[in-house]
Amino acid sequence: MTDSNERGRYAPMQRGSVGSQRAQRLPFDISSLSVTGLVIICELDDPAPGNSRPTMSMKMTQYLRLSDESMIRLDMDRGVSSFKHGHSGTISWKRSAADVIAEVLMEVRGDDEAKPDSFPWEAYAEAAQLRGISVDAEALRELPHTVLLSDELATIYEF
Repeated sequence: MTDSNERGRYAPMQRGSVGSQRAQRLPFDISSLSVTGLVIICELDDPAPGNSRPTMSMKMTQYLRLSDESMIRLDMDRGVSSFKHGHSGTISWKRSAADVIAEVLMEVRGDDEAKPDSFPWEAYAEAAQLRGISVDAEALRELPHTVLLSDELATIYEF
């Protein structure tokens, strides 16, 4: 389009007459879906206001992946902020992907000091059940988990 006033034209993708039939909406029954994994999505977050030191903040949002490939948010978000103390000049947050993923997994694990290496499977199951998903902690424990880092974080960490 060369002219800002020019409008696009639309044509049907299939030959024949264009129908004006309304789309049918089917009821959505989340209880028929099964959980296939835990997904932790990490994104760059806004730093705390009023901080004058170089800061990088990351938020971690946790989801359950369902059998139809959709995801349900668990509302069990976490976050972490990193500071550079006494640093001048160009700031580098460079870290290996393995180190960042290990930190993410450490942050989302349970707050139970007696079990520092375990996910809060019971809390995940309870959050899922509140959303109508029938799953227990034992079933969740056996499922794979995935950590996804945003492109912004990958750039900041220089991977």
